[in-house]
Amino acid sequence: MKYSRSRADYIEYLYLKYKAMDEYENWCLWLWEKDTDYKLTEWLLDALPTLYQQDDIIFEYNQFNQKWSQKSCTLFSPIGAISDLMNIEIWLDTIKEWDKDSYNHWRKEWEWWWVALGVEFIADKYNDSDFAKKYWKVAYYSIDLKDNELVKKVLDKHYTICTWYDGNATYNNDKNKDWILNGTTFGKSTYGHAVGAIWSENNPARIKDNYKWIKYNIYEVEHEFSEIPCFFSRGYVFTKVAEDALEEVKRLNKMKTLTENMIRDNSEMWHLTNEESYKNKLHEINEIHRKKVKDIEEQLKKYL
Repeated sequence: MKYSRSRADYIEYLYLKYKAMDEYENWCLWLWEKDTDYKLTEWLLDALPTLYQQDDIIFEYNQFNQKWSQKSCTLFSPIGAISDLMNIEIWLDTIKEWDKDSYNHWRKEWEWWWVALGVEFIADKYNDSDFAKKYWKVAYYSIDLKDNELVKKVLDKHYTICTWYDGNATYNNDKNKDWILNGTTFGKSTYGHAVGAIWSENNPARIKDNYKWIKYNIYEVEHEFSEIPCFFSRGYVFTKVAEDALEEVKRLNKMKTLTENMIRDNSEMWHLTNEESYKNKLHEINEIHRKKVKDIEEQLKKYL
């Protein structure tokens, strides 16, 4: 096939040539979610403002256009989500600096990176940047990607969910044929990739990839994520936080996460013990913890 000299066509040519290779390398290692992740619940979601972008811009980036960023989907996914949240474009020179610094934070050049670390790293870099001085700072939350109702509510509020999937040629051929991922199972994966999930008018979601100028960069997803095993079980959502409230939001979120972990551990202990008096104490303590979680969520709503 003969390609035109336009930038978009040339980039697409390189992209498709790369995709046609028999061997794929992992673009992201795994989720590596942490027990201390702040979790976005339906209760907290009700406090988040709906995002109306009056110019209706979807911010796209191209990780493949620079050699230094071809392995950096775990950074471009959260960068794209923050851009959508703040309605700003982050300069490529800035992204290059952040990418370079990521190798000073547990990232290895021969290993790509974990998605959770990429989300955390980009949040910190953004909050320390001039962008955060001009706009709001950001916090991030873990979301159950298999909770269809919660995912719909998040996307209907026009938030971008940082997510990832295990793909292969069958997956690529499916979404490339008509810009719609119609299937649910695709066989053995040959690569992992971090992307963004965004609102769709006609389907449960759309996927926004990290290859701007490629015609397949944004495509529809016909089925719920809960029906597609190759998508991981959790994702991440960025929210705005006023600069002077960031530390308080972090404190409250840490308290909430630790309290929820104690509820989980006490519940597990309740099922393990045979001592009735101890069971009663565990139940009483968990009731106190549940009330504390509600109190913390009410405080968090003041800052969102």
